[in-house]
Amino acid sequence: MTVPAETLGPVAHNYEEAKMTDLAAMASPDSVAAEQYRMLLARLDRASAVKPLRTVAITSCARGEGRSTTAMNLALTVAREGREVALVECDLKRPSLGAMFELAQRPGMAEVVEGKADLPQALTRVNGVTLLLAGESRDPAASMRSPRFASTLDSLRSSFPLVILDLPPALAMSDGGRLAAAADGVVLVVRAGVTPRDLVRMTVESLSGRLLGLVLNGVDEPGYARYLESNVA
Repeated sequence: MTVPAETLGPVAHNYEEAKMTDLAAMASPDSVAAEQYRMLLARLDRASAVKPLRTVAITSCARGEGRSTTAMNLALTVAREGREVALVECDLKRPSLGAMFELAQRPGMAEVVEGKADLPQALTRVNGVTLLLAGESRDPAASMRSPRFASTLDSLRSSFPLVILDLPPALAMSDGGRLAAAADGVVLVVRAGVTPRDLVRMTVESLSGRLLGLVLNGVDEPGYARYLESNVA
């Protein structure tokens, strides 16, 4: 199986560079990393012309591969083009988007699912992106399996032309694969030189026909070429 791939540039090596890389589409829109997110969006737009993509899920094989960073920057890229987009943090067990955006604690998906907050109360706007954070759940696994979780996603899907889901890793827990099945298409984030090829292959197979392509994260151009030539998928 072969799938299209993108490279998102080298991994930052210190705190300040890491913060800029995390928020490249917002903090450094003229950077190479930001351009790669625009290229990723362009490819998704081309795919959407063939098959409508109202809900795009971003996942990875395991943690630490840049999944949330990719989801966040893709949403920011959409918003910079003047388009409405919702970003939903679906990893209730280990959320990270609030910290990335430096947001104060607020109700999120967990509180909506548990009936502690209405959806409009839980939504916030950050640089043109409508954001639904994970919130705090007493039982994240049960919340992600709740019918109210699915109905909340349906409400967002009916209200926004594009909903981006920041999913848990596809193989790390059953919830990631199940939630991926609810999306119109899935983008798999892989960290070059770190993610084992067999794990990539297993994840590609588990996502079946919903996989739109790979984001190859944290590489320079020569390494990117070598990685593709290894035919990981």
